[in-house]
Amino acid sequence: MSKKIDIEYIAKAAGVSRSTVSRVLTNSANVKEETKQKILAVMKEANYHPSIMARGLATGKLEMIALIISDIRNPFYSELVWVINNNLREKGYLMTLYNSSQIAGENDQHLQKILDYGFSGIIVADARNEVSFSNILQTANCPIVLVNRDIGFISKYDSISIDNKMGGYLATNHLLSIGHRKIAMLKGPQISTTSQGRYEGYLYALEEYGIIPDPKYVVAGNLNMESGQKFARDILINSDDPPTAVFVGGDLMSYGVMDECIKNGVRIPEDVSIVGFDDIPLSNTSFINLTTVCHPYEMIGSLVANRIIDRIKGNDEPISKTVLTPTLKVRGSTSAI
Repeated sequence: MSKKIDIEYIAKAAGVSRSTVSRVLTNSANVKEETKQKILAVMKEANYHPSIMARGLATGKLEMIALIISDIRNPFYSELVWVINNNLREKGYLMTLYNSSQIAGENDQHLQKILDYGFSGIIVADARNEVSFSNILQTANCPIVLVNRDIGFISKYDSISIDNKMGGYLATNHLLSIGHRKIAMLKGPQISTTSQGRYEGYLYALEEYGIIPDPKYVVAGNLNMESGQKFARDILINSDDPPTAVFVGGDLMSYGVMDECIKNGVRIPEDVSIVGFDDIPLSNTSFINLTTVCHPYEMIGSLVANRIIDRIKGNDEPISKTVLTPTLKVRGSTSAI
């Protein structure tokens, strides 16, 4: 039977105590360089790789970064997770993913467990603005970076986002500039700070053109296809006074709107123009061809990874709020009225 290679084995082979090996594993300064090199040589020869969990217990910090998102089924989050993870991995850090619960109250319990694990840092890409969620975050003893969201105590944490209000304005202004005046909006959830920003941009563009928004044209959804399908049935297909254009606060909801329109003979863009928000990869395919507001995913991933790692390493410069400017990708889902 092969010998178990653990910290006890390394200590015995190096002729030192278990506590001395532990201090080397945790990069303690209280070990002579000669002893440290001897222990490292034994570890290399034995092909010993210390448990990340064990090291975390010894140091009080798990050498991993947690990323909190609200719905992995949404391709926007899939793209965001991909670019952030790639950037962290290139810099030698591991990332773990937590998908928020859609059930009220559960997030508080789960968030507390995340904090108890002792991650080196936490990235929050969940746009919920619940007070309890914010209060628990304030008890964290590790760096936190916010992605594309705002919360009541924003001054306490670094944040990287795009200008959601500007994005909403670009989308609505495009529709106005090509002649549309009856423009509906399918927003994201009411508790979402990003959705609120996009709605404010929608209102600002209408105001510039002297148009009073019609409440019957504004609906809050859940950033999924089902919300888009229901919106299309209620506002576009079964309405006596349908709008000529729709600004949808998320590409996945836009796909739901388009799907329901196609099934019911509503032509895009001849009967209704549609603008989305996110520019996830499918939006640029020939069979979807969606006009949409673009997220600079690669830039966001790089900025987030650099910022959280800087904070983990002790960078204590003033908190920064980075707001990136969105762009509009005009494709085939919109046309002049």
